[in-house]
Amino acid sequence: MKSEKIVIKAESLFSDDGVHRYNLRKEWDKVLPTATVISISPSGLSNVSTDLTTQLITNNVESLGFGSFELLNLYSKVGVDVKKIKDPAGLWDETTDACIKASCDKTFKSDNGKIIFAWGKLAENNKKHGEREKQVLSLLSIYFEKVYCIKDYGIRHFLHPLTPSVRNEWVLESWKDYRGYKTEELKAIDEREQKKLISSTV
Repeated sequence: MKSEKIVIKAESLFSDDGVHRYNLRKEWDKVLPTATVISISPSGLSNVSTDLTTQLITNNVESLGFGSFELLNLYSKVGVDVKKIKDPAGLWDETTDACIKASCDKTFKSDNGKIIFAWGKLAENNKKHGEREKQVLSLLSIYFEKVYCIKDYGIRHFLHPLTPSVRNEWVLESWKDYRGYKTEELKAIDEREQKKLISSTV
């Protein structure tokens, strides 16, 4: 019989009034690489009790060989169901972006560190969320070399950790490859729409 022991250090950074959670860091092996994961918004749980998204991130990051991660979000206001909000103004502040950039900068400079965009397709059907996504992408453009997103073994790309097909296993896809795929996908959609337009006018 043998005993295995591991200590997981957890630390969260909140605004003074507790309205915003800027990041959550978990570490279980300081020798292994680290990851910065950027999702949508924080729940009201942190450190000891965690929500399902954070638990899935922890499981998958550990499975991929990382020894720690920092979880940040496009929106830092705690306990908000962002998908039900049409205008997200006020759900983040200057400190949100400062913390995102600081974490990405640290991970970018670390050996074998990775930055993982994990907010999924939030911005596709909402212009305001799209504007926020563009702000973050602009802020982090200098780090794209180490940026990845989550896909499955099928044809689905840029997924959120709660997506059923990736809950138990992430496939990391480089941001460059995803953008190339996305460009081709949009071209295909444009071609289909052009064909529909032509057929409707004949």
